Amino acid sequence: MFHNNGLDSIPGDAGREDITKQPVDKGRFRVVTLRNIALTAPYMHDGSLPTLESVIALYDRGGVARPSRDVHIHPLQLSTQERDDLIAFLQALTGDAARDTAPIIPTR
Repeated sequence: MFHNNGLDSIPGDAGREDITKQPVDKGRFRVVTLRNIALTAPYMHDGSLPTLESVIALYDRGGVARPSRDVHIHPLQLSTQERDDLIAFLQALTGDAARDTAPIIPTR
């Protein structure tokens, strides 16, 4: 699936629109798998978020408030414990075999 989290302000980086040529797809990027997510920093299509904590903080705020932001992205209002639990869960999705492979580069 492709979604726009509001991080679509980079000139020349139209996301899915580059492929479909449909304006509605501007800023939409593929949602990547969570498997081995702890090994694939930096995060986001542009590498702008260095840690899982920064990704969770972004989504906890509801992404970036822009008219183009997907309607499914909204503030989460997580507690500190919920953020910590989410980090632990995401780290638990890492397998030992994956530690010897190159990071997965998300595609549009």
